[in-house]
Amino acid sequence: MKALAPLAILLLAAPVQAAKVATPPVFTLRTSDNGNPYLPVMVKNATLNIRMALSFDQGLVLNEPAAARAGLKPFPLIGKGSFSNAMIPGGKATFRFNLPTVTPAGLPSKKVPAIWVSIPVAADADGILTIAALKADRVDVILRETPAGSRDYVIAKKGSGETGIKTRIGAEAVNLSLELNSPTTVMNARAGEALMAAGLARRANSIGYWRPFPGVALPMQGLTPKAGLTIAGLPMRQMSVRVSEADARRIDAAAKGTSSESDDEDTITVSADRKKKRGRDPWILIGRDVLDDCSRISFDRAGERWLLTCKFG
Repeated sequence: MKALAPLAILLLAAPVQAAKVATPPVFTLRTSDNGNPYLPVMVKNATLNIRMALSFDQGLVLNEPAAARAGLKPFPLIGKGSFSNAMIPGGKATFRFNLPTVTPAGLPSKKVPAIWVSIPVAADADGILTIAALKADRVDVILRETPAGSRDYVIAKKGSGETGIKTRIGAEAVNLSLELNSPTTVMNARAGEALMAAGLARRANSIGYWRPFPGVALPMQGLTPKAGLTIAGLPMRQMSVRVSEADARRIDAAAKGTSSESDDEDTITVSADRKKKRGRDPWILIGRDVLDDCSRISFDRAGERWLLTCKFG
């Protein structure tokens, strides 16, 4: 993790107004022992320890105590609400939001939408910030030294400032994301069904759990990819597809309830009575089962692409 010295220099450079930091052509982050990159970020009254995420486009998501330390207050009248979803512990949370200026260590300041939630969103940090919020032409995430025999993979992004990737599997347009905080590659039911319909994967008789947030364990069923399957040029390995609690119990008698079915649309794909698709758009989150074989992952804002340097066995 980077030291706070660059941030201290930034804040003390002038008695009235902090010195402006030029936008660098390349900004480098290094992953910690747990495989995630972190960065000190000044948010209003506090310097927070923030995990950098590759998989969403906008915003800073904070644990509620960190938002209190920073002195954030919700916008009046419209700055507070609640939402329900199976990914939230207990199925429901209160969220508050504002638009503060954030200053990542060594980088220019930027106004970023900030949300803080009444349940923990990160156990390892004060919050999570998208890599797209860092003001640099390119952000290099260094995982390790590059071994001999590595090659570069170029993956086009969806659009300006976005982190997402768009691909097609059969008749479905699928949203792809990269995420170092996910141990394996996870997808929702519509993406999994598209792979199976195209003959690219089959269900395995195994149940595991996806833990996107503290206190959340969502059931998922293993998928066995067709030999040599790649998505966006990357080899598929430990794939899993989201399933409902009821499906998990049918597949594995040892599976226990961990989430609320009623609020989770990612496991519902077909309405038997209406004969039409339901649920969220197809998505695949590519995790460390693939990304651990990369030595560098670059968010290339100027080129509207991701650049990955990897050596796949």
